[in-house]
Amino acid sequence: MQTLEQDLDDARAYHGHLCHGMVMGVRMARYGCRLLGIDDPRSYRDLVAFVEIDRCATDAVGVVCGVTLGRRRLKWKDYGKLAATFADLATGKAIRVAPRPDVPHAEHGVDPIEFWKDWTDEALFAWTPVTVVIPIEDLPGPPVSSVDCARCGEPVKDCREVVMDGLTLCRSCAGDSYYEV
Repeated sequence: MQTLEQDLDDARAYHGHLCHGMVMGVRMARYGCRLLGIDDPRSYRDLVAFVEIDRCATDAVGVVCGVTLGRRRLKWKDYGKLAATFADLATGKAIRVAPRPDVPHAEHGVDPIEFWKDWTDEALFAWTPVTVVIPIEDLPGPPVSSVDCARCGEPVKDCREVVMDGLTLCRSCAGDSYYEV
């Protein structure tokens, strides 16, 4: 396992700066992996991390754990919370880690490493064993299915298609699009 300083340096290099969210994300990921007994998360292929916010801490979790969306080992749940669940596919164990409610918000302009340096992981974070069920179509690895959308013709992977009026459609053609054409 890397040192805390190495993980902070790597997270800063990836993200572009080191802020309070990055320090919290690095520490949360290190703590979650340690609780699961994962010594080298970057090379451990059975780790999946679920993050609950799309902010700085998410990049830190990805860097420390070596997980990415593209490898299907980083999952984003849009809950707006600084929290993450670490799941070990090999053992079936999973834990959710989040800051304790009494942890203060750091003031802007305060050095994040200095601010958090005297806090132990146990004082910063609460953790809970949880059960995570990952459907086969969401697991890391090659796609389990691919169908072409009857309207636009684009392939749809991993059971993300919608059947509407007897047609197999992508979600965009079915009316659930984030963009307009």
